[in-house]
Amino acid sequence: MHIVQLFLAVPAALLILGNGLGNAGQTVDVAGAIACVNDKWTESEPEKGHKLADLVQRCVCIPNDPAAPKFTQDCVGKYEYMPDKSWKATGTCTDTFKSGVKRYESWEEGSHLKEYTYKYTGGTGKYEGSSGGGTYMYEALTDDNTLFGGTYKGQMVLP
Repeated sequence: MHIVQLFLAVPAALLILGNGLGNAGQTVDVAGAIACVNDKWTESEPEKGHKLADLVQRCVCIPNDPAAPKFTQDCVGKYEYMPDKSWKATGTCTDTFKSGVKRYESWEEGSHLKEYTYKYTGGTGKYEGSSGGGTYMYEALTDDNTLFGGTYKGQMVLP
């Protein structure tokens, strides 16, 4: 590597690293696109008009910040649909980064919310003890409700 290339490469690397996920104790804004596929949707109807459903879902999250790492999600959840057409759901996701580090989330959806909510509940490596959360919205992209797309936004606090 020539000296000129080195002078260009080092500042570029520092810029990329500096715009990454931040330092310990720092609050980081997060936002991006989300695409999901439902692997399993199991419904039961314990009584007329009252449905319960179990969800198993995988997602890909692509941050708006090109320096932030992309990640996948493995999610599970439970949905409840009431006779009055209201509904609610809760669940968890494990975010997995290319490095193998994981971050954990809990989420809530429902007819009573304008935007769905999520909370970071920790993780491994640099995400151990992370907190914060935000909102997301997504919609079905197929008639069979297996593919979904949307956006997320929030803040993460690194320990």
